[in-house]
Amino acid sequence: MPIVRRWSVFDECDILIWEITDQREELQKGLVANPEEWEEYQSISHPQKQLEWLNGRRAMQTLIESKDWKYEGMVKDDYGKPYLKNKIAEISLTHTAHYIVVATHPNSSIGVDLERVAPKLARVAPKFLSDSEIQYAGDNLKRLCTYWCAKEAIYKLHGTRQLSFKEEIPISSFSDDAIFLMGFIHHLHTPIQQSHQLHRFEIDDFLGIVAV
Repeated sequence: MPIVRRWSVFDECDILIWEITDQREELQKGLVANPEEWEEYQSISHPQKQLEWLNGRRAMQTLIESKDWKYEGMVKDDYGKPYLKNKIAEISLTHTAHYIVVATHPNSSIGVDLERVAPKLARVAPKFLSDSEIQYAGDNLKRLCTYWCAKEAIYKLHGTRQLSFKEEIPISSFSDDAIFLMGFIHHLHTPIQQSHQLHRFEIDDFLGIVAV
């Protein structure tokens, strides 16, 4: 099994890191997917994207069934946010070319993101960081990656496409060795404000954040 790590945070949030494998037959064997999912798979032309699709669903099914829950496949809402067909828990997943991360929570919306700690983040930082966040991050790639993953995870949790990373998703200051952080949603056009717990983790040269 390509399971790299599995653990829990915030009492009921379960996380699983899965290493992407190219064993297509093994991935499809016993995989639960509804006709709409298979139709989506058949529409994917790029081989790597097909592997990410298969591995992501296999990873999610593995995590769900390890909790003695029934897995009936995943569907997406109008914004592309995935959810379990039988709606027995809230879920999120993310993937790179090497790893899949899936996460579940029995009743709270969650979001997860995983990114390689890479120089490209410095080039796009002004687009997603506030002035104070830019000042703190500087050219520290791990800090830049932490900010990006935290904001992306909160964005996925929120589940719509109308949030500004720079202006509406601030992240509290954090130390370089922190594994727990706080993030917020400050809506520009409404008085609504939300706070979210964040958990930071690392695998090889990748950094991830789960938001609850």
